[in-house]
Formats: sequence, structure tokens, C-alpha cells
Amino acid sequence: MTENLPVYGPTTVFPADQDTRGDVIVRVAFTLSRTQLATALSVACATTGHDAAHMAVDEIRTEIEGYLAATGVVQADEDARQAPEQALTAAIARAYPPPPAPAALQSPLYRDGTVVLQTLDHGDVTVIEPHWCTGHDDDTVGRLADITHDGPHVRAGASTSRHGYVDIMDACISHAPFGDQPEPDPVLSLRVDVEMDATPEDARKVAQGLRVASLRLDRTADEVERLRGGGQ
Repeated sequence: MTENLPVYGPTTVFPADQDTRGDVIVRVAFTLSRTQLATALSVACATTGHDAAHMAVDEIRTEIEGYLAATGVVQADEDARQAPEQALTAAIARAYPPPPAPAALQSPLYRDGTVVLQTLDHGDVTVIEPHWCTGHDDDTVGRLADITHDGPHVRAGASTSRHGYVDIMDACISHAPFGDQPEPDPVLSLRVDVEMDATPEDARKVAQGLRVASLRLDRTADEVERLRGGGQ
């Protein structure tokens, strides 16, 4: 039974090989007697030349954990020389999945009314670039279905005494022509949200912010309606 045992560590992470970049961190917990702890510390001190009587607590724990880690790594290296490779790679990938590759930024090429974008599933594609789109320089490379045109953001908020500035509305013209559910026309991408415990003064400031948000939202909706009707 180990549920009532005191737990210490890990104090640090030990590289399996100083000259090789690790792929994962595997944490292992040992149950050890005090005799085993003393033995591990004795071997570690003999190897490093440290004097246990003058070591800090973290140094003692690091030496013991390092001894255990080194023993396991040495044995793993010896076993690796004999282990068959077939079927191991898939098992390791299943148990320790590799991290996803970092997303690459787009390198858009703008032309007269179009833009060339990179996709993971269709390579380079040339798509119509609406005049209201703010561009794709900060987009990451994804699927063709992920390509979205976004216009300038229209925001509204309120400056409250208790919570500082509170963002109330964020809206923009948006169009995802190749999405999993393709949008034949631009839409209004919209977020309206406010949640707080407000004083009467702050509540009135929020109310004023909502009125401003309503006016800006009406104007943006009118612009989307004009674009959906074929306006330029």
C-alpha cells in the first residue's frame, strides 16, 4: 500500500543523454526504504565527490533521483542494443504521441483583387481578396476550408470605476467561402458579452456602452447587407 507514503520529487528533470535533445519527459515514482535511499546517496556521493553532511535538502534529493535516473537510462541503453525494432515505433507513438508541428505563418502574395495563400490540403491556391479584408499576414497555414476573410474589427466598451475598461462588443465582416459549410456571402462575425457586479454608476456606463455598440452594430450590419446585395 502506497497511498499513505510521503511523496518527494521530482526535484528536477534529468536528460537521458547530455548530447541528445529529448522527445518526452517520463516521470517515474519509486517506493524506497531508508536503507535504499542511503545506498543511492552513498553511490551518488562517491561518483560526484559530494559530502552528504554538508549538502542542502534539494541537493540530497537531486543526487538520489539522479542516481535512480542514471541507473535506469544505463540499463535502457544496454537493452536497446538487443531489442527488436519492428512494431516498437508504432507502440511508442501510441503511448507517447509526438507534439503537433508548430503552425506556419502564411506568406500571402497579393495581386490585383486576388491573393495566393498556402494550404495543407491543396497547396498554393489563388482566391479572390475582398477590398474590405484586412489581409492574411498573421494567418497560419491550414486547410482550404479554414481560409477566412475578416474586415476591420468594430468594438465598443465601457470604462467602469470598479472593473476598469470592459469590452462589450467585438464585430467584423467575415467570409469563409470554402468552409465545411461554405458561406456564399459575407456575414457579420459578432460577440456581445458583459458580466459583472456593477454599482449604479458603472451600470449606467455599461448601458451607454451598449447604446454605442447598438449604433455601431447597425452600421456594420448595413454594410454587410450592402455587400451581400453586390455592393463594392
